Amino acid sequence: MLIGLSEKVDRLERKISNMDSCISEVLNLLNETKFVKQTCAAIAKRLIVKNIYPMEDQFKVETEEYLLENEADFYEGINDRDWNTYYEDKLTKPVNFFINSITFALC
Repeated sequence: MLIGLSEKVDRLERKISNMDSCISEVLNLLNETKFVKQTCAAIAKRLIVKNIYPMEDQFKVETEEYLLENEADFYEGINDRDWNTYYEDKLTKPVNFFINSITFALC
């Protein structure tokens, strides 16, 4: 009987541990999503003032400048290769979306 209870407790502990891991992953994803949205909106606002139709290289330069000013720990903690991948995967499309939305609203 004690062995059966011990096994049940072990299974419950594993389930709780798995749930904690899942919750942590969801919170990390939510934080990253919030970070990307806030960053892209800020970059779009900065770019639209400088050029209503910014070029791709202007997106990246403005993103780097914004992150250095507002998220220096994040930006300085990432190497060039990882930065390029992160920028392409996470920021390029949302920044373009914000710029296009603002441009469309102004026309």
